[in-house]
Amino acid sequence: MVSDVKFKHIKSDQIHKPGLFGLILIYIPIINDLQGSQILSTEDKKRFSKFKTEQKKREFLTARIALNKIDKGFSQKISYKGQRPFLKNEIDHISLSHSNSFGIAAWHPTLPVGIDIESDRDQFKKVSKKFLSPNEINKIESSPNPKLARRIAWGAKESIFKAADQKSLSFSKDIQLEFIATKIEGKGVANIIGGRQYVVYWSLFKDSRKNDHAIVCAIEKPKSLRIVLTGPESSGKTELANSLSKYFKMPFVPEYAREYLNKKNKEYDLSDLLKINDAQTKIQKVTDGEMVFWDTDIITIIIWAKEKFNTKNEIFEKSLKENVPHFYLLCNPDLDWEQDDLRENPNDRYRLLREYQSILTKRRIPYAHIQGKGKIRLANAIDSIQSQVF
Repeated sequence: MVSDVKFKHIKSDQIHKPGLFGLILIYIPIINDLQGSQILSTEDKKRFSKFKTEQKKREFLTARIALNKIDKGFSQKISYKGQRPFLKNEIDHISLSHSNSFGIAAWHPTLPVGIDIESDRDQFKKVSKKFLSPNEINKIESSPNPKLARRIAWGAKESIFKAADQKSLSFSKDIQLEFIATKIEGKGVANIIGGRQYVVYWSLFKDSRKNDHAIVCAIEKPKSLRIVLTGPESSGKTELANSLSKYFKMPFVPEYAREYLNKKNKEYDLSDLLKINDAQTKIQKVTDGEMVFWDTDIITIIIWAKEKFNTKNEIFEKSLKENVPHFYLLCNPDLDWEQDDLRENPNDRYRLLREYQSILTKRRIPYAHIQGKGKIRLANAIDSIQSQVF
């Protein structure tokens, strides 16, 4: 589904978070000098040195400076797969672009992303047959604002091409838009050959000279959107996961640790946590749905190992990196403690809540705090999800 969320106007040199489970955008004016080139990675320095004009160098550098405003060290991690930039030793995704006037960077924690920034150009109509299908051309020409629609269509296909990283992808034949832009800001859906689907977001802004520029961003839509209910013990995770599953009519994966420990008569050591993680990960991988709710994940086991055995385990960290969900609902322990034989920490739930928050923040994984009781708690969780949905 694609939400009808309205976006705030994007301003220069400000971090913009339009939802979409963690997307961050920022654009800045082209810099006036080349003094910031020390921020470039080794591979970018080689590319930078090959530009023949100072303008091209300033445009290239500006996009990297914009990226560093999202995270200070990102630019020095840039490497390339073909022409597509990525961050070394990171699981998140980036895209960079520039026009004559602005450089822009996009970042997403879990999903492939592409970004484009376009000034108004008359040649879009002249070359429309090269990037639009006959059906798209007909729809655009009969739309209220063909000039805007062509411009956004070009930006959308350019962004999708960057995000898809698929060789020999034809703009006119292999990328099909399911929308026609009629307003200066909006979202739509596009499909590419092979079955992948992308959500496209666009917004126009005016510079100081009243010239307008279009920002167009494409994000690959996951086949299964993974949402985790996490937090300290007795914070209502299981009940909320059940309620969300019923509300959205989507599956949920129960906490495997409870089933495992009941079979073991509640005695366990670190090796049992490894077995729990292995089994839980396998169950999560085979549970399909447009949206899937997980009642806890590896983050609970990471904190569990630290609290119970005062240890870290590289297997747990590797598991998190390979199975990062798209969104977390961090459940506040503002509910009465409910005793059962498997619960161990009734008196420091808020300290543990901060542990969860620290891990999520450190790994830049998007999350929302969930609090309240009964229907209020469920409504808060639903609103948090719907504020991000595609």
